[in-house]
Amino acid sequence: MNALQTTTAEMTAAPQLQAALFYDFVAYIDRGAKTTRTYLTNLHQFWKWLQATGTTKPTRQDIILYRDYLAQSRKPNTVKQYLQSVRQFFSWTAANGFYPDIAANIHAPKVRQDAHKKDALTASDVLTIEKSITAQAEARTSAAASQAKDTAGRIDRATEQGKRLYAMYLLAVTAGLRTVELSRANVKDIERRNGTACIYIYGKGRAEADQKKPIAPQVYDAIENYLASRKDRPTENSPLFVATGNRSGGKRLATTTISTMLKRAMQQAGYDSERLTAHSLRHTAGNNVMELTGENLFITQQYMRHASPTTTEIYLHRDTEKQEAEIAQKLYNRYHGKADSDDSRAQLENILQTMSAQHLQQLAGIAQSMAR
Repeated sequence: MNALQTTTAEMTAAPQLQAALFYDFVAYIDRGAKTTRTYLTNLHQFWKWLQATGTTKPTRQDIILYRDYLAQSRKPNTVKQYLQSVRQFFSWTAANGFYPDIAANIHAPKVRQDAHKKDALTASDVLTIEKSITAQAEARTSAAASQAKDTAGRIDRATEQGKRLYAMYLLAVTAGLRTVELSRANVKDIERRNGTACIYIYGKGRAEADQKKPIAPQVYDAIENYLASRKDRPTENSPLFVATGNRSGGKRLATTTISTMLKRAMQQAGYDSERLTAHSLRHTAGNNVMELTGENLFITQQYMRHASPTTTEIYLHRDTEKQEAEIAQKLYNRYHGKADSDDSRAQLENILQTMSAQHLQQLAGIAQSMAR
């Protein structure tokens, strides 16, 4: 049966698609609150498109048109997520005899796995931002202290904000925590036993903090220092990172708020780029773990808590851009008759190895006389 016959058969056999089916599907899959919201959001977007186009009996061709519509304004990974929900929905309708599976084998745009979407920082960059966070906190404290109308409480809140940001920054750039994991963490998830500090993480798709992650003692101390400065008197069940405002004080920080705070910290340190975001800190951790372990893919995968080694492989070729820049310079030098600095250095080293000790002493004497 050709594509036209298949489409015609689907239109004839299919009843009108009802919005209630979407809610029945979400109730059927019985997922967590966050996953449920994702499905509803994705399917609601599809339902709005059906209404806008006047489509009541969608066919396979309509799903392809919807995919192409999404691709006009959304990134490939977003299109993939939206289409995944639609595919699962129609798979469910077909299995229950409600509607044909018109979305089967319709592929989303390819998402590149060989390059990371965000840039990473160097070790010196990490330290620069860390110093900037400390300096900003000290500046806020000094500014508050210099104003006669300010109270000790306001000064303390400024200190609390700086310590909070510092603790979140260290967890992201050394332990590789995602912003959602920073948001979901509770005070009880931090512990130190027998000299070893760790944090229990609510990972992707997890219903509880069941992923134990060792952290450096200095990071643990930064967290404890922040907790000691809090005015809401946190208990074990309190959120680890909370707001400090008059109205929202003590409430859990949202993921978007944490992202904004970390992004602003990088900007204040002089690192302002669209490709540098809060997630860049996790990417930086992955890059450095790969380097410190001698390109050990397995250890890096475990440290970054990647479900698949394919995700970890993005760190394997982190120096490609630098290498290509060096090659580009060498090509330019060759085309323009310029000696490559590396080749010149190698030639000089070969010459020095063939010279006697007496000749080398003579060269040293000439160099000293030229320096006078």
